[in-house]
Amino acid sequence: MALRIFYDKYADLGRLADKTVAVIGYGSQGHAHAQNLKSSGVNVLVGLRKDSPSRAKAEAAGLRVATVGEAAREADVVMMTLPDETTADIYREQIEPFLQPGDYLAVAHGFNIHFGAIVAPKDVNVFMVAPKGPGHTVRAHYEQGRGVPSLVAIHADPSGDTLQIALAYAKGIGAGRAGIIETSFRE
Repeated sequence: MALRIFYDKYADLGRLADKTVAVIGYGSQGHAHAQNLKSSGVNVLVGLRKDSPSRAKAEAAGLRVATVGEAAREADVVMMTLPDETTADIYREQIEPFLQPGDYLAVAHGFNIHFGAIVAPKDVNVFMVAPKGPGHTVRAHYEQGRGVPSLVAIHADPSGDTLQIALAYAKGIGAGRAGIIETSFRE
């Protein structure tokens, strides 16, 4: 695979204009993704456990919060920013039942997809956007008009536009300002 690096000019945030993006989790990466997407004008929803201590933080940041299942049901794009060791179980129990044909399942870490712990339905698009820095840096750089380089990879593309959706998502979190590096889940 030849190295391809994308910047903001290659990404169209308009691809997300009619979509709801659910960010599942509000830890290091989740808070940065959700806040940056909201600041970019994306309709974003945070999915958390009902008893999550992060619920008040997300609401204080002006974000809409729902349970994981409610967020997955409403969203067109579901981004999982959870710890790798919990992601597969949460996916199977609270996200997979609500995925519809043509939805987009996204991850911030590729392990669960690559090693088969998460297997999306064949009619669901799957991509990764993985910033190469901790969430507080992703957020701080965004607020300063900069970005953190991110990796982008496509695992499944039944709709034929998954790369464009992934690039729009990456632009929404500020990655296109620094560079979005195309890779594969294996790499």
